[in-house]
Amino acid sequence: MFILVILYLGLCSASIVVSQRIEFLLSHFLSKNPVITNEVVLSEYKSTVRKCMHLTLTQIGIIVVSICICIAFIWYKGFSGAFAITVLGGALGFGQEAAKLEEKAKTLDCANSDLEQQYQKILDTWGKKPLPDF
Repeated sequence: MFILVILYLGLCSASIVVSQRIEFLLSHFLSKNPVITNEVVLSEYKSTVRKCMHLTLTQIGIIVVSICICIAFIWYKGFSGAFAITVLGGALGFGQEAAKLEEKAKTLDCANSDLEQQYQKILDTWGKKPLPDF
């Protein structure tokens, strides 16, 4: 059971690290590029979105395993195992700022219609597909 506790706390910590990394990537890009002005900026945007998509998939895996462990805690310990829910909730709370930055990154202006078209394709992939195809 001790190993399960250590694993669970490690996964919650990993979830926080992934959330903070996504937040850093998005805030770094947005601070340098409030507008998609040229192909170089669009290329940097693609790279940032690609990394965020991969990190989000990692985050989903961490959360699924954490939820399974949380259920095991409650199954074994009953009500006293419910503390695991608060730990997981706290870890997931760190993702709120990253979610706000993601929404901001999805509403950038573009300098011309060609960039806008490419930008919209990236947004479509980001919102509907698990892996980047751009």
